[in-house]
Amino acid sequence: MRSSTLFGIYAVVLVGFLGGLAGLTLYSLEKTRWWDARISLAQESYGLHLRLEADLYRLFKQHGDALLIGDRDDGVSEVELQEKIARTLDAIRKTIAREIQMVGEEEFEELELLDEIEDDIEAVNAAIANLSEVGSPIETFVRIERLAALLDGDIDDELDQKIQAALDEEVEEVEEVLAEAATFRKWNERLVYVIVLAAIGVLLVAVVSFNRQIRKPLTLLADGVGRLRRADYSKPVDLGGSREFRELGTVLNSMAEGLAAREASRAEQKRQLEDTVAARTFELQQLIDKLEMGEENRKRLMADISHELRTPLAIILGEADVTLRTSDTLSEDTSDSLARIRDSAKHTNQIVDDMLTVARFEAGQLRLDRKETDLRKVVRDAVAMFPDPVQVESPEGMVMASVDEVRLRQSVLALLQNARRYGGPTISATLEEGLASCSITIEDDGPGLSAAEKSQAFDRFFRGSNASGQGIEGSGLGLPVVKSIVEAHGGTVDLQDRVEGGLQIIITLPKAPRMKIVQSDVQRETG
Repeated sequence: MRSSTLFGIYAVVLVGFLGGLAGLTLYSLEKTRWWDARISLAQESYGLHLRLEADLYRLFKQHGDALLIGDRDDGVSEVELQEKIARTLDAIRKTIAREIQMVGEEEFEELELLDEIEDDIEAVNAAIANLSEVGSPIETFVRIERLAALLDGDIDDELDQKIQAALDEEVEEVEEVLAEAATFRKWNERLVYVIVLAAIGVLLVAVVSFNRQIRKPLTLLADGVGRLRRADYSKPVDLGGSREFRELGTVLNSMAEGLAAREASRAEQKRQLEDTVAARTFELQQLIDKLEMGEENRKRLMADISHELRTPLAIILGEADVTLRTSDTLSEDTSDSLARIRDSAKHTNQIVDDMLTVARFEAGQLRLDRKETDLRKVVRDAVAMFPDPVQVESPEGMVMASVDEVRLRQSVLALLQNARRYGGPTISATLEEGLASCSITIEDDGPGLSAAEKSQAFDRFFRGSNASGQGIEGSGLGLPVVKSIVEAHGGTVDLQDRVEGGLQIIITLPKAPRMKIVQSDVQRETG
């Protein structure tokens, strides 16, 4: 059975119990009002009968007094009492009529008894009126005796008994109503207990059903979902309970089977992928090792070639200089040839020196002769060796830093030459001092470099479009050499555009050499 159907039945039953209690309560209220009205009518009738009895005794007393001592008010009091008795009889008759409407034909006896009482009253009044006639030949003494006999017989024996019977009837009605009310209350109380106990029983059954149909399956559902979240598919999900939960358990088991199959497939794919990645990684590592070995061999070969070329180039340069200085018999063509050989050897020697500097830096073998040096002197010497005018800005005091003066002057001179070849006519050099570093900035007002050219400017043998397109001579090793020397000092080289146009090359150097942490494999023995 579905949970909605089951708990719908429980809801209908509980609503029925509540409706029964509400109906019973309303019925009890209506019965209570009916009993109150019945008792009120009985009490009202009882009071009217008492009033009738009292008025009759007063009337008979008035008649007796009139016979004994004479009628002082000519029968006015007797007439008023008779009218009052008539009104009381009418009120009693109306009360009995209302009781008949409430109860039914049971009250017809009271109405008949009231008619008898009224007939007796009329008969007694007629007899007393005959005795009280003025001018009657009956003697007063005889009248009194007849009145006494009338009062003792008709009134005491008949009328009084009938009035008392009416009073007893009303008292009996009140007692019957009270007894009926007490019985109804006991029955009502028992019925309420039965309904409450039945409602409690239904509630207990509903609680047990809720525990079996809802709460327990929910707990098992939480455990099953937790196992699925932990990828534990070993145990099927058995929720039990209502039809909805059984269907949900079937869905979860199907999903668990699908997930288990997918996990198995994924694990197999992962294993295959790991094997493939391991194989590719091994191959890639072999390629990297080969590339690294090739790069090391290239760097070593570059350094060796550069080193080996220096000696023959120096010999060629020296022999050409000696021949040009010492021989006076050379023809003009021969002298020109030797001069071109000397210049070419000098240019080639400079290229070899630059390549050797870069190769040694890449191999970690570039040595620096660092000393505390005034950077203003380095900048002034480089500007003095440069053939074109340069605007120089520097602090007034000394700017000291631990540098290789020769290498740093070579770098500044290379930047000045680079600005003359590729920049504009105006060149400036600026020296600035910071707290922990110093900077040397070389500026020109030339066309500058694009973003792509800036990213390749420090590559070996790279030349910008403004150089290669205009036939400007150069090896493309100037900036790589500068970068190698500056980074060997622990500094940096940056290229930036000037706001007014042109290029800025900024060398930033630390004032003191940076400390390096060296790990040693030597273990100290303690004993």
